[in-house]
Amino acid sequence: MMYVLDTCVLFPTVVRNILLKLALSGEFKPVWSKNIMEEWMWSSKKNGLISTESARVEIIQTKLRFPNAMWKLEDTSTEEYWLPDIDDIHVLTLAIKSKSKGIITFNKKDFPNTVIGKYNLFSVTPDQFILGIFKENSNLVSKICHLELDEINKTFEKQLSIKSLLKKAQLPKLAKACLLYTSDAADEEDS
Repeated sequence: MMYVLDTCVLFPTVVRNILLKLALSGEFKPVWSKNIMEEWMWSSKKNGLISTESARVEIIQTKLRFPNAMWKLEDTSTEEYWLPDIDDIHVLTLAIKSKSKGIITFNKKDFPNTVIGKYNLFSVTPDQFILGIFKENSNLVSKICHLELDEINKTFEKQLSIKSLLKKAQLPKLAKACLLYTSDAADEEDS
């Protein structure tokens, strides 16, 4: 299953890391384009979250880890398709041309399922997408989330909980599921 990763799910580090670790585990195949990578660079610079050089390094590392994820679009005309935000038509075009199953995005309003459904596509938030995988493979998702938590906690003096990390990453349903799963696992060990 291929899914286009919209720019907005690539530049937040925690979300990107969880999604890409799931991809490395074989849960899905990520798809992106040069435009998406350029938007990632621009968004990082605009939001000042990290330096341009750090963003460039992250992008290069991501491309190297997923050499088959980059799709070159020959025709980037926008006349054939319509979306509420004309600047997102390249993402829809990519999803159609790559025969992806859907688009993972925080901006579902920009990719209404009533519109993109005509192309046998759907949009899904990272929270919905990862939670769907969690329901099928809770052990894997929980492990990946806890590894991300461990990495983050190495860099901060104040330690975060899995719940606070995932909520800050705009993954509230996943936070709740991981918390319940961890609690259930601890209860089983106590039995």
